[in-house]
Amino acid sequence: MTLLPIVLILISTIMHAGWNLIARFERSERFFYQKMLTVTLLVGFIPATISELQVRSMTPLAWACVLGSGFSASVYLYFLAKAFESSDFSVVYPVARSLPVLFVAFGDVLRGRILTEIGWLGLLLVAGGCVLVPLQSLKEIALHKYLNKTSLWMLFAAMGTVGYTLLDKIAAEVVQQGADTALRYGYFYFAIQFFPYMAMMHISGAKKQNPKKASWRLAIPAAVLNFAAYWLVLWAYQLSPFASYILAFRQFSIVIGAVLAFILYKEQGIGIRLSGALMITGGLILIALWGW
Repeated sequence: MTLLPIVLILISTIMHAGWNLIARFERSERFFYQKMLTVTLLVGFIPATISELQVRSMTPLAWACVLGSGFSASVYLYFLAKAFESSDFSVVYPVARSLPVLFVAFGDVLRGRILTEIGWLGLLLVAGGCVLVPLQSLKEIALHKYLNKTSLWMLFAAMGTVGYTLLDKIAAEVVQQGADTALRYGYFYFAIQFFPYMAMMHISGAKKQNPKKASWRLAIPAAVLNFAAYWLVLWAYQLSPFASYILAFRQFSIVIGAVLAFILYKEQGIGIRLSGALMITGGLILIALWGW
């Protein structure tokens, strides 16, 4: 990969880790995501709409992709939140982040984007590192933690990631190239995401629960970080032929999160988590240098 998309993704991972830490602060993920999407929908509507009417950067295929992508992202957010509410972070997060890395790689292959052998090795290292980083001990890996209802929520979340990643990569190849187009597409992605997410909240009866724990004061900066982080990802999609490599580099946010967890919360398990972080970092180096 060339240097620019790598730099964009690494900056994005810092922002991604930031908004996820904010979202986890109040332990009310479904309501927090709702407010975060609401902020983005309202703030960006007028500038994004006027800009697109003037420039017309979105093709019909791009509109189709963003519709599917927004729906897929809402599935990811909703079921990730449900999984967090019904299981441990150390179980949910590695599965939700590692599975899409490999699934999207197969999607690249199906689209004729053949990965190198070293590229595959890098992806496997990243996926393996995703499994290790959230753990404090290998004893936490137990079959009964995965063979339950929560596994279905984790699988839906992972499939949502695969869906929006592949669709957004296709769209990035057919729109007018440039950071401004990525900015507009990113707004429509989040705006469309809002409606199916709210529908799932309504159908599930989640709206009957008390949403007061989710703070607008925290939702606003989280929305800014979330939008900016994915804007850089969309821009990077325009600069690299491989969606799987971009997705792999996004997992560097796990390394950042692990470091912050040690600094802020004095968490245990430095040995296994450091091993996982080194696996992710090593895999990304392989992809960057020899993945083409």
